Amino acid sequence: ARAFVKSVVNFNGKNGCLKCTINGEYSHVSKTVVFPTLHCPLRTDLKFRQKDYGKHHAGQDSPILKLPDFDMVKDFVVADSLHLLELGVMKRLLTGWRDGSLGYEGKLSALKIQQLSDAVVNVELPKEIHRKMRGLDCLAFWKGTEWHSFLNYVSIVVLKDFIDEKLYSHFLLLFIAVRICSSEYFKKWLSLAQILFEKFIEGFIKIYGEEFVTSNIHNLEHVVGDVQRFGSLSSISAYPFESYLFQLKKYVRQGKNCLQQVANRILEKTRFPFNINNARFVPNIIKRGNLVQCEVRQGLEINNVFKDSWFLTKEFEIVQMVDASTDPDNNVLVHGKALVYQTDFFKLPIRSSFLYIYEAQISHLKQSKAYSIEDILCKFVVIPYNVNNYVYIPLLHTFES
Repeated sequence: ARAFVKSVVNFNGKNGCLKCTINGEYSHVSKTVVFPTLHCPLRTDLKFRQKDYGKHHAGQDSPILKLPDFDMVKDFVVADSLHLLELGVMKRLLTGWRDGSLGYEGKLSALKIQQLSDAVVNVELPKEIHRKMRGLDCLAFWKGTEWHSFLNYVSIVVLKDFIDEKLYSHFLLLFIAVRICSSEYFKKWLSLAQILFEKFIEGFIKIYGEEFVTSNIHNLEHVVGDVQRFGSLSSISAYPFESYLFQLKKYVRQGKNCLQQVANRILEKTRFPFNINNARFVPNIIKRGNLVQCEVRQGLEINNVFKDSWFLTKEFEIVQMVDASTDPDNNVLVHGKALVYQTDFFKLPIRSSFLYIYEAQISHLKQSKAYSIEDILCKFVVIPYNVNNYVYIPLLHTFES
């Protein structure tokens, strides 16, 4: 659809890159067009409008050309995390390790596949992540949100003991770069993310071969440019549109005149006014039996259930919530026990604490202490590792904006 709207060749064509002038090559090994070259000259809006890119252009002029102040290169996004990262790169890597579709390098044995699958299934994610992880036997049926959860949270923990150290170190380049691009909180490190993406592509060529550098792998080189122009990956992803597509499908009652049916249902909805609750968010405590739930800020909620109880303070303490109360001025206080000690989960290519990712045992906790709402930096996803250790990974959308 993107190529159709822009009136250029498709993404898998030899001249299909929307951002640079790379010429792809057909691979008889992977049976697709590959793009094994880095640092090709970038396309420009002026040359695109002058149709200087030859075979990159296709068909009639795009109607988008008529829009004022629209850059025909920079304003078309390739960094859609759903299709590029989750259903693209991450799916290709994991299926390659399972099935050997990336060549023999990295293919897992049947025993390791089963053990890895069990580890993925046993992960308990916080309530904000609605879909529970399924095993590797269901990879063909994983939804985008499952690939998102795997890439951003589950992968670095469960993969560490199952893939080769060289492959794991290479994967960390992708993981760190994606984390930096996924939150406005890390935007000052985007130049580092660019370096890591390029190193990942170079490493991909060395490990798996040029024959598997498809358009998704190549487009990692252009992710940071889109993030710098439009904001974090979460703000430019296709997830909201995929969700709304379900609503549009519900508007269709029969197979005839589908477009007219959708338009009529939308017009009907606009004729009935409805109130949008614009009330300012106020921190709140809800108690139901043994459950103590604290709404810290919009999008951040913690409670005393293990998987939802961990948070990071602005003093970089990892704390487990045990209760909540209000002070005499009606300010919300969260009572929690901080870990005595935490360490980096990985140290290369950068220390994991750089991204507030830690490994720790929970057998030793400090005495309970009250924390104000303003003390809380983010909520953690907590994943078990080995026997007594846990890995703490920030839930991306819970950083204070």
